[in-house]
Amino acid sequence: MSDYHVSVLLKDVIENLKVEKGKKYIDATLGGGGYTFEIARLGGRVLGIDVDEEAIDYVESRIKNQELSLRDSIKIVKGNFRNIDEIAKSNGFENVEGIVFDLGVSMHQLKNDKRGFSFMSDSDLDMRMDRDLGVKAKDLINVLNKKELYEIFKNFGEESSAWPVAEAIISARKVKKIETTGELANIVARVVRNRNSKIHPATKIFQALRIVINDELGSLEEALPKAVSLLNKKGKLLVVSFHSGEDRIVKNSFKEFEKLDLGRIITSEPIVPEEQEIEINKASRSAKLRIFERL
Repeated sequence: MSDYHVSVLLKDVIENLKVEKGKKYIDATLGGGGYTFEIARLGGRVLGIDVDEEAIDYVESRIKNQELSLRDSIKIVKGNFRNIDEIAKSNGFENVEGIVFDLGVSMHQLKNDKRGFSFMSDSDLDMRMDRDLGVKAKDLINVLNKKELYEIFKNFGEESSAWPVAEAIISARKVKKIETTGELANIVARVVRNRNSKIHPATKIFQALRIVINDELGSLEEALPKAVSLLNKKGKLLVVSFHSGEDRIVKNSFKEFEKLDLGRIITSEPIVPEEQEIEINKASRSAKLRIFERL
């Protein structure tokens, strides 16, 4: 098991991929390499893609410790999966048997107090998965007006207290710019304090900012049609989502692919983690796996 990131629904993903020796597969969200290494161990050739250089470095360091046959089966590339067609073709993976997307933020990103993804430590309010991006979360927090902040928190975080949180942010930044995760978390906690829930009051606000900063939903909408075009006959597209907005895009995209006679939806209802997996990995509790097969 990777200490960088635990791949969610790994068993279900691998069982449904039905990996064949010598065939090509794409792991569009490399992370800690969980899916990639499992596909390679079963004899598949894998192209792993990630925007995060830390993920690339971590997996490359793991590859060095593997046997030669496994090392030769894995190719790692830095890039955004929204460009999956170009990345695949430039690396000889334009015709593949399966593509996997895990849309969750990695545990390494959440635990790294220099990345600004988590409210559990006080760090620079960054949240960029790709360090080459110019805009950080703190840039949005200190520039957007009340209505714009409200729309981000409501639409991408589904936060019921979106308006009072936006108001509190506007008031706070009049006194001092909001620079750190701790400062933002404290502002949110003062507004969302009576919620009877096990999750931190700032969870949905941080989620919304991360999604917007990295244009996660836009990237997904752009990537899925390109991914389908890379699949061979009977090839499968598997997407693990964690947010209702992501799941909605996947569900609707798959329906559109069916209407275009590109293939068929394998999962009439999404596959979700069993209780045992949730106990081991709490982050998996909201995961949903949907599968599409190319015809």
